Amino acid sequence: MPGWIATLARSGETEEDTRRSVTGILAEVRREGLDAVLAWTRRLDGVDLDPAALRIPTVVLESARLRLEQERPDLMAALREMIGHVRRFAEGQRGCLRDLELPLPEGGTVGERWCPLRTAGVYIPGGRAFYPSTLAMTVIPAQVAGVSRIVGVTPPKAQPTLPGAWGVDPLVLACAAELGLTELYPFGGAQALGWLAFGEPAVDLIAGPGNRFVAEAKRQLIGTCGIDALAGPTELLVIADSSADPAWLAEDLMAQAEHDPDAAAVLVSADRALLKAVEAELQTRVAASPRRVILEQSLGTHGRLVCAERGLAIALAQAWAPEHLELCVRDPEVWLPSLTTAGAVFIGSASAEAFGDYGAGPNHVLPTGRSARHTSPLGVATFLKRQSLLRLSAADAAAMSPWVEKLAEAEGLTHHGRSAGLRGHHHP
Repeated sequence: MPGWIATLARSGETEEDTRRSVTGILAEVRREGLDAVLAWTRRLDGVDLDPAALRIPTVVLESARLRLEQERPDLMAALREMIGHVRRFAEGQRGCLRDLELPLPEGGTVGERWCPLRTAGVYIPGGRAFYPSTLAMTVIPAQVAGVSRIVGVTPPKAQPTLPGAWGVDPLVLACAAELGLTELYPFGGAQALGWLAFGEPAVDLIAGPGNRFVAEAKRQLIGTCGIDALAGPTELLVIADSSADPAWLAEDLMAQAEHDPDAAAVLVSADRALLKAVEAELQTRVAASPRRVILEQSLGTHGRLVCAERGLAIALAQAWAPEHLELCVRDPEVWLPSLTTAGAVFIGSASAEAFGDYGAGPNHVLPTGRSARHTSPLGVATFLKRQSLLRLSAADAAAMSPWVEKLAEAEGLTHHGRSAGLRGHHHP
């Protein structure tokens, strides 16, 4: 693998100070419960939460929705468009997940069924910005899956927004109301994940992206509860040819780079003139951007413009397994069969990654750090589990018991053989 891909992929190894900090926080939350959550929120976020009024009241959520409806009906309409698209896609996913039942020769059946998780915690980042889109992307699949209890957590801010809202962004509150989410708590970081796993919710699964402390907390909580994925800094690989618009490509790279100083935005093309044109567009647009500082950090560290022919471009994409892959080429469908490792593929120049972020349908919570090789995007299946089913008739048990007994005997498991044999010997 080329060195720059290894750099961009970021091996996932946790810095020792992050690992140690998170270990300490989780241990305190496990030992002291909510008191530890409040103490760490005070220390890290500068917010004194009232333990008697932690849950953001439904009336506050509804108030935010009404205010948005009155003051920004255009933004409320956009929020509803996003929610509608994401829900439609999630319902389509659920329809594809079928229970299985296969007949046995003597009247029994074997199969499996999809069962919703009982509880899920969703993490909504709130450090550099607030993300109502992530709230929708995590809550809606859980709702469509049939999860009975969904608990949202998001970091508070010291400055007030609405009374009782602990500084949580009004658009996040309005989105929660629109989704029908009734449990939203104003704390974030590793302490929030510890509370979801060890505290009163004791959720079956935690989903949603976050910073390095959140990612490390999820890693340490594997085995305590389900974890959707260990997401790291966001990634975009664009493959383009001369048919692509340099201004579009520049803005696509900047859209990814503005997320985080560690975001990776890479363009690969065989067309040197296109790469030079995109470079010129980037210089002009970054200099004029209100996000200039963060763009210079991320593009300067993890941005790449790479000249490569088609075969090498595909090999690079397959090796990196980027979170997002844009195909800004004349015949994207011809490329698609060879590109299997990316988390999400955006097919054709019109399909900007930004449409995926804001609700065209597929989920924007995606695997990073080369984990897209083996991990799928967040979706309805994330909040379901498969349960296998075995329903034998007496005749089926009698027919199976001889070979089951022989296999059990060969493995030295005496009572397995006897358990099966009793069914076979007593078949009427």
